[in-house]
Amino acid sequence: MDRIVIDTNIYISAIFWGGKPREIIDLGRDKRIHIFTSLEMENEIAEKLRTKFRLNQEEINQILLDFSTFTVPVKVTTKIEAVPGDPEDDKFIECAVLSRANYIVSGDKHLLDLKEYYGIRILKASEYLAILEKKERRTQSTKFTQKPNKPE
Repeated sequence: MDRIVIDTNIYISAIFWGGKPREIIDLGRDKRIHIFTSLEMENEIAEKLRTKFRLNQEEINQILLDFSTFTVPVKVTTKIEAVPGDPEDDKFIECAVLSRANYIVSGDKHLLDLKEYYGIRILKASEYLAILEKKERRTQSTKFTQKPNKPE
């Protein structure tokens, strides 16, 4: 099962507009992937909801409570400087490294420009979903090509 970290813009897009970001959130809700988060990431989500979308604290708390039902919290103990164009994005790299994630899913140019960080691929939502679909097709075809056990 994939281990992923989602950027703030993916989560907020899922809340307000749906589409591919919502598909990724739904994969987490359905326990088909593991989605990791950190306190720093949750604080950024809360701040964006407060400042850009003018939600009140009760609405923000409800969204973060929902978020906690399908994410795995990671305590960040190591600071990493990996995103020179936007050091605020380092929090996603830190979470991904500490959770041993396979992917970071993002719409952020600074993160996407990295493409990869020590084996962790950084992809757009559509790119991640295409990879996942390909994996699932391969798994399905393997099930049908396996030879049945011979009776003894």
